[in-house]
Amino acid sequence: MAAPAQAKDAKPSTEEKSAADKSDQSKKIEQGNWLALESNPGPLNKFSARMGLPDNLAFCDIFGLDAELLAFVPQPVLAVMLLFPSSAAIKEYKLKQQTELTEKPQKLRDDLFYLHQHDEIGNACGTVAMIHALANNHVLKNLQLKDGPLTKFMTKAAKMDWSERGWELLKATDIQEGSEAAASDKDDNQTKTPSKDDKVNAHFIAFVRMDKELYELD
Repeated sequence: MAAPAQAKDAKPSTEEKSAADKSDQSKKIEQGNWLALESNPGPLNKFSARMGLPDNLAFCDIFGLDAELLAFVPQPVLAVMLLFPSSAAIKEYKLKQQTELTEKPQKLRDDLFYLHQHDEIGNACGTVAMIHALANNHVLKNLQLKDGPLTKFMTKAAKMDWSERGWELLKATDIQEGSEAAASDKDDNQTKTPSKDDKVNAHFIAFVRMDKELYELD
């Protein structure tokens, strides 16, 4: 009879390796390693389609704020996404704004769907801005999202506060997969997709009109 192998020499089974790989992948996702979305209608429309945006709606470029250029924008406009360079001045202003809003809180709609982008999620500001644009127009019944990753996330996060929703997004692998598929699509992106570890020196926010008020969702 052969002597039993020592424990240190034993090799994990295929099932054990698969479980370990899935555990490592889940851990990485929860730590945050999202790819940055490009400010380009191509990848934005691919992502929004995966999130359930109806076929008769789409994102387009806004080439300027002059009346002649705005005339090229199809109507109605349900949301606007803005990408701007990050800078020390903007960061300082945002901190000042945060202090002011903490001291004098705003009165917000009860049905506003807002989530916080925690630092741990990585380069997800484009995805977060897209969620704000799509989800709040769904809430307002300006559009009806098809059942999918975003409607599932909204249902799950409905009773969470803004911070809890941000943590829940870390676990939404189906949203991350849709976002990264759009971010890495070579047919639509005009620039090289940055790696997950790159620091992106730009930031997305969304503007959504809700009744007579314009919300800046950052």
